[in-house]
Amino acid sequence: MNMEATSRKHQDAVEAEGTLDEIRLMPGDTLQLQQLIEGQDERLNVRLIGVMKPISVMVTAPVIDGKLIFVREARPFLARAFSGMNVCAFKTKVLKAQHTPFSYIHLAYPDKVQILRIRKSIRASVQLITAIYDREGGRQVASGRIIDLSVGGARIHSQQPLGEKTQRLFLAFKIRLDGDEHYIQTASIIRTINQEFDADGKLVFVTGIQFEELQQAERLMVMNLVYQYLLKENE
Repeated sequence: MNMEATSRKHQDAVEAEGTLDEIRLMPGDTLQLQQLIEGQDERLNVRLIGVMKPISVMVTAPVIDGKLIFVREARPFLARAFSGMNVCAFKTKVLKAQHTPFSYIHLAYPDKVQILRIRKSIRASVQLITAIYDREGGRQVASGRIIDLSVGGARIHSQQPLGEKTQRLFLAFKIRLDGDEHYIQTASIIRTINQEFDADGKLVFVTGIQFEELQQAERLMVMNLVYQYLLKENE
């Protein structure tokens, strides 16, 4: 983990030990499975079907590029998940793999869960191209690259100023989740304007914006993306 990520972790979150009940996962929530075998770094995304305490956590079978991934019974995994403002991780193993009426897996119910409790809106370093419009359905006035994203707003690198403080803009950008692209469109307010050198050593404008009207579905997608980055930073 780099120093920036370490600093952000201590600032934005605190670790604790708890139970799966405290996480309050819901059917359909995404879990990330990593085999607890040396040299196996692949992450498998599955979705929660339900929980039968204290025996089983039922999840969909993992699929990559449309192909079902076979998992052996008793295979140990580290499971990661997020819910609300909590990110959790727990050790488990495959109790049973079922293939009818559809493919799903019974994972062992964990005795304890490591919980990363978020103290405030977390931010993730990203690289997302964004188009800036003067209003919804209006003309494009600029483009930029989102370098820092949270549910509440973002920081954008651009070759030209995007406006003045408190000016209202309309952003459009794509994010990728579980192999699918999602289009985010939102009104925003400029909060900060600075200049800095980017990764290529070029002097660029840095605009901090606050999202104004994220819809619930869009908030969940952005939160999902930010938490995925958080999970990577805290591996």
